[in-house]
Amino acid sequence: MKTDIKLLKRDIKPEELNDYGYLMLDSTSTDFHSLKEEIPFILDAGVVVFVCLAGEGKIVVDMQVIHFRRGSFVILLPYSVIQVTDISEHAQITLIATGMGFLEKLAMSQPVENYVEKIREMPCIQLSERQLLNARDIYFFVERLYKEATGPLSKEIQNTLMTLLSLKIVTLFSENHPAGKPRLSRQEQVFRNFTISLAKNVKEQRTVEFYATEACLTPKYFSTVIKKRSDKLPMEWITERTILLIKFLLGNSDKSIQEISNELNFSSQSFFTRYFKHYTGMTPTAFRNRK
Repeated sequence: MKTDIKLLKRDIKPEELNDYGYLMLDSTSTDFHSLKEEIPFILDAGVVVFVCLAGEGKIVVDMQVIHFRRGSFVILLPYSVIQVTDISEHAQITLIATGMGFLEKLAMSQPVENYVEKIREMPCIQLSERQLLNARDIYFFVERLYKEATGPLSKEIQNTLMTLLSLKIVTLFSENHPAGKPRLSRQEQVFRNFTISLAKNVKEQRTVEFYATEACLTPKYFSTVIKKRSDKLPMEWITERTILLIKFLLGNSDKSIQEISNELNFSSQSFFTRYFKHYTGMTPTAFRNRK
């Protein structure tokens, strides 16, 4: 995981903190090709917003394939599992990375949970050329003033600018969401809720019974619903997400094998090692040292 998105995992300096937790604005992020990896990464440190200004590509967000091109506007929420699977040579992306306070601004007159729900249903909208150019101009204006803000009121200025940017994003979503909320089938609701819960709880909960209970279904019927909706059983999703998380921690942290085992609630390091080797063919240490 290279380029600017890696900033989401760094230690945040005190001077970077504001009402949004932290913020990184970058209108020059063009080297997204290094993000094209076989292993997805987990966004667990904030919210990422990006707008495609040129080129095209494909990403997978929480098992949902998103094709983006000029004018595509994407919000990636915390706990999302993201994989960049394709990107054109001359893609140009404008990137915002910020803390959860950004979502509070997005909520406006609605509860935050409602807006999060809408974004998870439709993380990507397609802007018209007029909307894109207008949003770009506002963004560049905010970016310039945000970086130039100095003096005793600099934090207040920056937060006001972020409020402006948040209002613009809300407006874009309201203009481009289809009228009315699409009615999901019961199976679609169960599967969608399962993917969200799995992302949040997989560190602690890796049984079908836990997720079936959340859905108020028996484990057998829950498994039938997930299999019918996704062609995979719940335990396959749980195992896949667990292995993904282990790989992420092994490749993107300095934690010891024991610390990772404890963090993921395995009964012992030896069981953790056997589990990982069973599904990957190598030990955690070998995976960490493979490069």
